[in-house]
Amino acid sequence: MTKTIRIDGSILEGGGSIVRNAVALATLFQKPLEIYNIRAKRSKPGLRNQHTFAVKTIGDLCNAKTEGVSVGSQAIKFFPGVIRGGEFEIDVKTAGSLSLLLQAILPIAVHAPEEVKLLMKGGTDVPMAPPYDYIRSVFLPILKNIGVDVITCLGRRGHYPKGSGTLSCDVQPKIRLKPIQYKLEQPLEIEKINGAAHAVQLPEHIVDRMITSASEELKKHKLKIGEIESLWCKPKYDPHAGPGTGITLWTKTNHQTYLAGDSLGRKGIPAEEVGSIAARNLIQQIKYGKPIDYHLADQLIIWMTISDYPSIIETCKITLHTLTNIEIAKKITNAEFEVEGSEGGPGIISCEPNNS
Repeated sequence: MTKTIRIDGSILEGGGSIVRNAVALATLFQKPLEIYNIRAKRSKPGLRNQHTFAVKTIGDLCNAKTEGVSVGSQAIKFFPGVIRGGEFEIDVKTAGSLSLLLQAILPIAVHAPEEVKLLMKGGTDVPMAPPYDYIRSVFLPILKNIGVDVITCLGRRGHYPKGSGTLSCDVQPKIRLKPIQYKLEQPLEIEKINGAAHAVQLPEHIVDRMITSASEELKKHKLKIGEIESLWCKPKYDPHAGPGTGITLWTKTNHQTYLAGDSLGRKGIPAEEVGSIAARNLIQQIKYGKPIDYHLADQLIIWMTISDYPSIIETCKITLHTLTNIEIAKKITNAEFEVEGSEGGPGIISCEPNNS
């Protein structure tokens, strides 16, 4: 093992993504890691449940030795071992995001010598994280473009604060990934808008109102609508952990990428407003005219880092989250990043990986 890499968990955005990305990259590049000042700027500093389970799961995937991995800890040490496949069950005990957990695990899982099968329990549709329908219809199709083969199955939805959602995921090993090349070579064109709206343990009219409101907003901007799926079950057949609602909209571009907008319901917010927010989010992404939306940009940084090829993406907005992920990648690997543009504005991000 090489010299331990020390990461200040309070740099730039200072959130939990620093922990998830740093531990994943340390595993892939087989480097001992120490992270301190974890989430130091947050009202509740230190690891939360979802962060501890991300570290522990990645640790299980690579037979790692760890120190300090517990809720509230502001410093951890992580010593990765050899990555393995197999079956893993994870219960985060809270409504901690399974989407963020899955995004942390996938880069390691594709480098396992055999299939990785995950059964996860927690939050599938929670604030400050990609909802399940975004993962299913936007994030995983993009990964498929670069050769990542993942099958997910939603058992039941889990919303904040109850959680208790279940998600299974099968990941096939894929050592060599295809290039990530999403630069605007021609004006952006989009297909019809598709989507999915759900309401669990709640009346069906809530789904209908979200879809109607979103459709009306999209029609104002003369956007063509495909299918916005209504996901609702009669109470006696509803398997989901509720209550909770949400809507995700997406469209495929002529650059083989997807733009998306989503919104979750919460108490006191009419269903019409939830649908309208999701539509306005997507409309804004379309107006930017770039092939990669700002959420996807920060999610692709780790994949650009571990690719065997130079990568380039053009995004509508460079966020602090994206800049933080780049900084962590640079500290742990020998990858070289170049960012054209500044925080808050559009930009082009290129990466020259160095996997030695």
